[in-house]
Amino acid sequence: MRKLLTATIVFSLLAFSGCQKESTGVKPVEKSTVSSKKTENQGVKAYDFTFTDVNGKVHHLSDFRGKVVVLQFFGTYCPPCRAEMPVLDKIYKDYKGKVVVIGLSVDYTGAPPEKLKPFVEKMGVSYLVGPSTDKAWDEYAGRITGLDSIPQTYIIDKNGYIRYYEVGFAPSYEGLFRKAIDQLLKEE
Repeated sequence: MRKLLTATIVFSLLAFSGCQKESTGVKPVEKSTVSSKKTENQGVKAYDFTFTDVNGKVHHLSDFRGKVVVLQFFGTYCPPCRAEMPVLDKIYKDYKGKVVVIGLSVDYTGAPPEKLKPFVEKMGVSYLVGPSTDKAWDEYAGRITGLDSIPQTYIIDKNGYIRYYEVGFAPSYEGLFRKAIDQLLKEE
């Protein structure tokens, strides 16, 4: 019984926390710029990255101006990242047309997007997924959180400002994400 309890605790810590990503060497934003998990005032301007999704279509973050964007940096090897993906897919489907969800894989950086397609199909996600770029990772993880842990999930308002972020994943985050999205959808 004790071994089962220990195994359950270890699994929970691994599954609902985060995974490490290789260090980028980027210095974090000063603490005065970002406070807790909600960015100050109107947020921090989101870096306008470009990515190619697993179907070969090129997107720019600015293409989605006027919509709330949920941006996830993940690794295919990361249990918390994989646990978060069905939650983000449900959010994408529930808010269809109002919220865009983008998943950027940090372990496929620089790889052709089609190499990631079997993983996306296996996970059954319907939102946009593609390989991240080093620059996108540096602009978000390096400047905003200063952490090399994944998943990192950012919620960007309709005007292109990062308003909320979360590092790691736990099932309770779905409610937090929905609350933030609902608040941002009410804003003009």
